[in-house]
Amino acid sequence: MRCNSLLWASIASLGLWIASPVHANSQVSTLMQEGRRLVEAGNYAQALAIYQQLLQSESLNSRVHSAIGYIYAQQGQFAEAARAYQRAIELDQQNADFYYALGYSLGRMGENHGAAAAYRQAIRLDNRNAQAYEGLAVILARMGDPQGAIQAYRSALSLAPRNWAAQKGLGVLLLQQRNIPEALSCLQQAAALAPSNASIQLNLGMALLAAGDPSNGWQAIDRAANLGQWDADLLQQVAELAAAANQAERAIQAYRRLITLQPERVATYFSFGELLMQQNNPLEAAAIYRQATQIHPKNPEGFYRLGKALTAQGRRQEAHSAYQVALKLYREQNNRPGATKVRDAMRQRN
Repeated sequence: MRCNSLLWASIASLGLWIASPVHANSQVSTLMQEGRRLVEAGNYAQALAIYQQLLQSESLNSRVHSAIGYIYAQQGQFAEAARAYQRAIELDQQNADFYYALGYSLGRMGENHGAAAAYRQAIRLDNRNAQAYEGLAVILARMGDPQGAIQAYRSALSLAPRNWAAQKGLGVLLLQQRNIPEALSCLQQAAALAPSNASIQLNLGMALLAAGDPSNGWQAIDRAANLGQWDADLLQQVAELAAAANQAERAIQAYRRLITLQPERVATYFSFGELLMQQNNPLEAAAIYRQATQIHPKNPEGFYRLGKALTAQGRRQEAHSAYQVALKLYREQNNRPGATKVRDAMRQRN
């Protein structure tokens, strides 16, 4: 869901208010124009100060409140944005853009029920607003209503068929619902509209795999990994998907990139090491686990896994030392199951 274009509607429409003969005050018009100029330049703090100054004489003007809401939203202050839009709605209950902006702000706060209600009201006031349908679809999917979300996405696409985000969202939902042919069609259209979007390529790859086309599926997933080489969450998905499909080299490449991007993310070391153990490569697994123990020396799981990798190499004394550290840390944490599994591993070693 994109913030700027629809939220900007409340700012853009201020021009109508400035031109109104009811507000002929030149000082007010000057402040409005200056506030808008500052917003367009990204000087939000100065723009906010001007609009708040305007409230002294224009407290009943809904568009001033909506401008303040826009500025707060642009700065990620969604609670403040929501309050400003709620005030704008109190003053003008027929403005669909205000309800859309309120829905967006509430959605970003995780207030899903309020966001859904605001989007629905925006649609009631303007049923040609494709982005309101898209926003509603995102919220309904988050609330566990895939059928409602699918219907909302279809409505959005009937109004704006070249909306790649809606095509992707619909495709992902259909893929989750195992409607593979239609999911594939949506994701292919999304990819054609936004060929550099890594997430689309990843989901397209999964749809192609599900459709029984592994060659093109893995090509799409490889493109996703290349396009999203700085996106740790996407690379995590690629690694897990490849590991589950016995695509070891792809998984290894993704895990290596993940460690470069987020060297503090201990779970990556554990997943990578486990894959290497499954590939009968305890030597490299031990090296990965050792890195984990150096980065997180108070995490007993790293030492436990290191002990298992060393045991697999026949390096019993080193394994014993790693197990002893793991046992000590688990005991310090009062983690009885952890301590028990270490003792079991030590007995098996003997």
